[in-house]
Amino acid sequence: MFRRRRAPIALVLTLSVTGLLLSACSSSNSASSGASSTGSSCGPSALSHGSSPVTINFWESAARANAQVLNTLTQKFNSSQNKVHVNLVSQASYGDTWQKYQAGLSSGELPDIVQLQDTDTQGAIDTRSFQPVQNCMNAFAYKTGDLLPQPLAYWKVNDTQWAMPFAVSGPVLFYNKLAFQKAGLNPDQPPSTLPELVADAATLNQHGAGGLGLKLDPWYFESWLATDNQLFVNNNNGRTARATKAAYDDSAGTQIFSELDQMAKSGDVSTNSALGADQFDDLLGVGSGKFSMAIDTSAALGTIQQLLATGQYPNVQLGVDRFPKVAASSVGGVEPAGSALWISKRSSAAKQAAAWEYAAFLDSTDSQATWSVGTGYMPLRTSSAQTSLVQAYWAKNPGFEVAYTQLIDGPQSYASSGGVLGPYDDVRTAIASAEASMFVNNEPPPSAIASASSATNTLIQNYNQRLGVG
Repeated sequence: MFRRRRAPIALVLTLSVTGLLLSACSSSNSASSGASSTGSSCGPSALSHGSSPVTINFWESAARANAQVLNTLTQKFNSSQNKVHVNLVSQASYGDTWQKYQAGLSSGELPDIVQLQDTDTQGAIDTRSFQPVQNCMNAFAYKTGDLLPQPLAYWKVNDTQWAMPFAVSGPVLFYNKLAFQKAGLNPDQPPSTLPELVADAATLNQHGAGGLGLKLDPWYFESWLATDNQLFVNNNNGRTARATKAAYDDSAGTQIFSELDQMAKSGDVSTNSALGADQFDDLLGVGSGKFSMAIDTSAALGTIQQLLATGQYPNVQLGVDRFPKVAASSVGGVEPAGSALWISKRSSAAKQAAAWEYAAFLDSTDSQATWSVGTGYMPLRTSSAQTSLVQAYWAKNPGFEVAYTQLIDGPQSYASSGGVLGPYDDVRTAIASAEASMFVNNEPPPSAIASASSATNTLIQNYNQRLGVG
């Protein structure tokens, strides 16, 4: 269950239930991204009045070892009490889950609780089919306590907590310490800024150690903006009012494109797609010696370590460090990524309350400690990070701590909370196309980013017009 981007699908097709969306949305002059209803059917009394146990279906997108950990946690929850029983319904990917949910809005086949990736946030709000977990928090007098504020902030839009963060990761730098030594670089001081990344890639490449393997995932572009405390879209990244246009076509965005373009033209970086058969070429290239560095999700670390343990990559000593920020003077932070738990408002009051009880269990101190150690996702509570289980694991595997400390050390701002916009996947496709045009067709960085911004504006405007908002 890595952070995965689904294939781009035009919103007019993916929102096959456009009629339902249009009838549910607020008036055309509404500027909000969606607000919580004043009432709530998600409360303790609803659960106590239901027949025990209240059975709920959870659509999840876990895979491999992650699925095993989720199954273990769910079995523990089911056996710990007799009020709620959770059925896990596995989906192939985040994209499949979201598309199936949209289809269910018309067919009636919907889960009681569903795991959706971060980029689905605005689209999920716009279905008006979810119970904001803020209502459940209020009804159950739930205190967020030591839950990390950054993941909570990502799924909080217009002062409403819409979903409960669950599987959260961040971008990190993977590098081969042996290659750094070969090139005369300090393996304990990897690049911490984008200019340093450019310089080290050149040095490594000159010494035959290979430069940077760069996956063309616009998530990294957004993350660089966040480290420089720059917005991705307007209206405070779509968090205080609905996003209406791009905000990245400025000096910061152009600098990022220019630095990447410099590496590409010098031959110090090789790119691969974020989708399809070559989506892991950046990481595999570090293993084969083709590259010395790669940027990817921290959620891949568990799988990487498993592969290294097989002995088939004897020339790699893995280093993991923070995502390089734009410049030494950058004062922003890395935005969280991953997935959250959404509660369906189409379910009965008892099932909504039961879904909340399960979501709260998955975000408890012990559950998050178990989840983090078993998967590589970061623990979402300070108390989870402080457990002996996590501390012992981090002492043995220090790379697993990087994404966590990177996140908590960053400031909380609209920029570091990440963007919220409807046609997110299509916008990312436009940015990836602009990057490819720069690398392959030698389009100048200012022109490439201007093209991406123009496409972004059109996509957002078309989306908002279809829904009669913004």
